Amino acid sequence: MIQYLLAVLLLLVPLLGECMPAQKPTNYSIEAGEFVNLPAKDNKVNKMGFMETLSILKKVFLEKSTRAPQAKLPEIKPDMNEFLKPSDFVKFIWFGHSTLLLNLDGRILLIDPVFGKSASPFDFLVTRFQPPVLKLEELPNIDAILISHDHYDHLDKTTVKYFAEKNVEFIVPLGVGDHLLEWGVKPIRIVELNWGESISQVGIKFTATPARHFSGRGLFDRNKTLWASWVIQGKHDKLFYSGDSGYGDHFKEIGKRYGPFDIAFMENGQYNERWPDVHMQPEESLQAMVDVDAKALVPVHWGMFDLSLHHWSEPIKRTYQIAKAWDIPIFTPKFGEVVDTGKPTYVNTPWWEPIPTATTTQAQDQKLGMKLVPELAK
Repeated sequence: MIQYLLAVLLLLVPLLGECMPAQKPTNYSIEAGEFVNLPAKDNKVNKMGFMETLSILKKVFLEKSTRAPQAKLPEIKPDMNEFLKPSDFVKFIWFGHSTLLLNLDGRILLIDPVFGKSASPFDFLVTRFQPPVLKLEELPNIDAILISHDHYDHLDKTTVKYFAEKNVEFIVPLGVGDHLLEWGVKPIRIVELNWGESISQVGIKFTATPARHFSGRGLFDRNKTLWASWVIQGKHDKLFYSGDSGYGDHFKEIGKRYGPFDIAFMENGQYNERWPDVHMQPEESLQAMVDVDAKALVPVHWGMFDLSLHHWSEPIKRTYQIAKAWDIPIFTPKFGEVVDTGKPTYVNTPWWEPIPTATTTQAQDQKLGMKLVPELAK
């Protein structure tokens, strides 16, 4: 019981609302001693009361079986020989949630890799729906690892420690490097960036861009590290990764300054009407894709962990319906599937449809309202 209560207290951190960075960025509040969203009005994120938070946690733990898939989700053992073949177009593999493996100009990149059992400080909470399609030792040689922020479902200690002694570059937002140092990564392998800063590593240009979110892994480190979205630019393809973010004007600003993009890897899941400032509804994710001026969408942040109150497949069902109705190019691969964006033969299939669901969530899914955003409805 004590172990459970401690776990709950730690999990309260993302819902309740002194390592000052060496730099003094505009998105760091000296008065508050923490990073902030810009503009200032966006700093109301997740200000729920204690009792409301407990109520939500009760639903998360006690009703989880009605939201999780009732059968193993389809996966494909990736053909690494095919993935590693040279190409002028980006190839990618989605491992579920936000974990991505990219082959960009022959450079192999990992984004927010989580290969551990759990997306929480305790192995028995927020566990995976199923094991990763590949083990860490089955991955090809990695050139760089890109991290969006320090939450457990994006920064995994087990994964980082595996790569700590390897010849891998870590590119992270301000402050996140402290976690990596603690887990054995050498300082020379860590690059920290503030919003608007860029660096060219392993032949790829990385630019940290704004997101509307927050950070923290414990009871006393809320917003002590920065969160970010990322622009990833190779010789031929320019990619956008949203990280975790609520919807806001920053997407249009990113599109104007850095767009257009060939692909946007956009968060699409773990949303709730109680926390609209830190996660997007599917309709907002599509709007954000339009805002950044991307040619195609890859929905991420769904399919592997239960971190909200919606059914596991609700995000992709809503996104897929809108994208299909408005002729928006979208990639919806199975876990482990190699997507070669240079091949026009890729076919989307709604592979999530046949998966058995609990009857309580079937009824909820049927009541989904399609709230089209204005720009898509024109």
